[in-house]
Amino acid sequence: MPDTSNNQVRPQCLTTFIGETTFAILLANEKASEMSDEWPIHDLEVLGACPVCQSQERNLMFSGLRDFTFATAPGEWTMWRCNSCDAAYLDPRPTPASLGRAYCHYYTHAGTDATLRERIASGLANNYINTTYGYRLPAIPFGALIWHASPRKSRSADQKIRHLPFPSHPRTNLLDAGCGNGEFMKLAGKLGFCPFGLDPDEQAIILARKAGLDVQKGTLPGSGLPRGSFDHITVNHVLEHLHQPLEALEELRELLKPGGRLWISQPNLGASGLKEFGVYWRGLEPPRHLTLFDTQGIRRILERCGFVDIKLLPPPPSASFYYRQSLYQKNGVAPYEKEVRPFWNKAWERKARQADDEAEADPQLAEALTMIARRHH
Repeated sequence: MPDTSNNQVRPQCLTTFIGETTFAILLANEKASEMSDEWPIHDLEVLGACPVCQSQERNLMFSGLRDFTFATAPGEWTMWRCNSCDAAYLDPRPTPASLGRAYCHYYTHAGTDATLRERIASGLANNYINTTYGYRLPAIPFGALIWHASPRKSRSADQKIRHLPFPSHPRTNLLDAGCGNGEFMKLAGKLGFCPFGLDPDEQAIILARKAGLDVQKGTLPGSGLPRGSFDHITVNHVLEHLHQPLEALEELRELLKPGGRLWISQPNLGASGLKEFGVYWRGLEPPRHLTLFDTQGIRRILERCGFVDIKLLPPPPSASFYYRQSLYQKNGVAPYEKEVRPFWNKAWERKARQADDEAEADPQLAEALTMIARRHH
């Protein structure tokens, strides 16, 4: 009679066929696979309080969150909403030393090759950018006429150059904090800025340096960069990835020259898509997104860090991206899947357009928020 004291009955035909040793290895691998379904407990940090304001007063926002986007981070995650500053944050969350494992298949690890259609659209948009901002990008004539006639196209073009005014002098220094593979740094150089990049991801840095870009490995806070060095700093979908968002913004303020300008964009906790999709909303992206804000929340943290002239900018149309990827995630499909799935249809296109319409009327409802602020002179 087989020993079932450990609730593991070995199929006799299987053990006879593959042997006891091989069967033991298979069992060990199976157990390891089961264990790897959770983020290792020794690589988790428990907060018990808001990482922004340290308040312990909070409400449960979501439980059972998973990495639907890249499927590289095992486990389920819990998001809380602070009763004091309204920030949303993961608790527990990966430690700074372990979080890099969640980026092993991140989108910044690949270069981008524009299609012919994208290159034409870019040339037309560049004509609008040149006539509006005074730049000299390679452009297709008369694009400005089309883009000026379409507020959504013009807002997308403004976002493309991160609303940067023409450089005030030949050595206008720009820091792209969280530069990834350096795509925006290339554009900033063409615009006449002196771009410098900061990123913690070695794989992305290799791509940036291969393109001849000046990039330093590091994170915020603790970049080690000289204070008062930059006329402009751009932070594009980065703050939500940082363990210490308040301290990071304080350091960014110090890195700016007096009167220097900060441009920041990230998912918006007040987005219509969050209400539509809940745990599947693309902007959540656990556990890489550690802390999220709505427009009022990010304004308060910028004010607390000493920034002035804080402005919420008109949002570009982004609901199609967020709604499509959220719908993919809800249906168990990788959101960066190129093939158009049958569940993305005209009804969802109408919903996305309606969300963009609502965001145009009230930017606080946009899928992503974009703000500018300055360091005091």
